[in-house]
Amino acid sequence: MAEYSSYHLAALAAGIGAATISSTFAPQLGWEVLAVITLSGYIGGLLPDIDNTHSSGFRVVRWFSGLAAFIVPVIQFIYRPTDLLLAIPVAVFMVSRFWELLHQIMKRGGHTHSVLAAVCLSLGVAWVAYLTAGDAAALPAFLASSASYVLHLLLDDLDNVRFVDSPTGTRSSLVPIGRGRVAEFYGILAIGFVSFFALWGI
Repeated sequence: MAEYSSYHLAALAAGIGAATISSTFAPQLGWEVLAVITLSGYIGGLLPDIDNTHSSGFRVVRWFSGLAAFIVPVIQFIYRPTDLLLAIPVAVFMVSRFWELLHQIMKRGGHTHSVLAAVCLSLGVAWVAYLTAGDAAALPAFLASSASYVLHLLLDDLDNVRFVDSPTGTRSSLVPIGRGRVAEFYGILAIGFVSFFALWGI
């Protein structure tokens, strides 16, 4: 439990730090954008553990996904009806059997513990941030999430929980692609590509 607490604290610190830096460089950002940036950093720091259904990170991310599935379409309906067609598929995705499917294709220590996943899954966080708080939140949310994600991987290495023996010696968890099932690799790539092209036009 102490291990999970340190990851939660690090993720929260990364989110608060990202919001503080964003407010320094862009003082015109509203409180709602800063709140979304903070939350994006926090979620990003927990995303590497979504391949383990017994982890607290998995439960927190799943809970926030359910909350976002309700809040995002409401925000779109009230403030930006033109983006409602984007928000509804995201909401359906987050409350569908996505988490059960994710559990079937992922395994502990797989592709979610890689730089590729940090980029692709953080693009997904940035997309939800955009749908929640507008285009001003997209880039800061991506940077907050990806930085917090990489921080989690570095903490894994410091705790020696993700080091594995290989023919060439001990391997770090901070790897470009990671290891695991092919379905997991393509699933992460799909999330990244869809989120990237959704954000491309903003």
